[in-house]
Amino acid sequence: MRLYLRLAWRNIWRHKRRTIIIVVALAMCMWLMMFYDGLLAGFTDSIYGNAVKILGGNIQVHEAGYSENSVTNPIMPLSNDQQIAAYALTLPNVVGASRRIETDGLATSREGSFGVSIIGIEPELEAPLSVLSKNVVSGKYLESGDGDSVFIGKGLADELNVQVGEKFTLIGRDVHNQIRKRTMTVGGIYDVNMPELEKGMVYMSLSEAQQLYDLNGKSTMVMVTLANIGREKQVIVGITKQFPGSDIGSW
Repeated sequence: MRLYLRLAWRNIWRHKRRTIIIVVALAMCMWLMMFYDGLLAGFTDSIYGNAVKILGGNIQVHEAGYSENSVTNPIMPLSNDQQIAAYALTLPNVVGASRRIETDGLATSREGSFGVSIIGIEPELEAPLSVLSKNVVSGKYLESGDGDSVFIGKGLADELNVQVGEKFTLIGRDVHNQIRKRTMTVGGIYDVNMPELEKGMVYMSLSEAQQLYDLNGKSTMVMVTLANIGREKQVIVGITKQFPGSDIGSW
């Protein structure tokens, strides 16, 4: 073994130029691999981070059984929603927790009918963490007392052919599975350069959604936003221990 090591050592320094070229080539290969891994990880985190800011929160807390019944009964009031939101804010890495109502429906105008997600939010709580509030191109972002005013994306505004101040009709089902229909006024339009995503969402204040869907002060989910990606599991465990039985998921 010693003989082989001595021969190998002599061979390395017998052709110094070849040795230097090999070492440099290996070092560059390793650097490129590390750079690519870092670039890919950063790209993935950026996409996920933007999705969280647009779609809402790293973690969503629903009523027990929501996953199994969301198709047949999309509006399931969440028990202890205010307590869950308040508790989530005490957990490490949590920077936001707010209540929401989310259900499917139709947005209709003279241009036609379009399937949308109807989302009732707490605007003042979501605004600091939302990318939508920072990309208003017409009108204004939602406020809690806006009544029948809605906040929509440019993609949906173009499909409905409506502008700020104009009206269109929202159709959905309430907590008793009865059809609710209401004329809404466009209060603001945002543009995040994602027309297909913008076409599918209509935002209103939580209080208006509670009245529209007969939820009597309740919500259907708590949205939890984290400061750092990758800490979802710890927060989910914490909420589950405090509120066992909740249906908790993450993007």
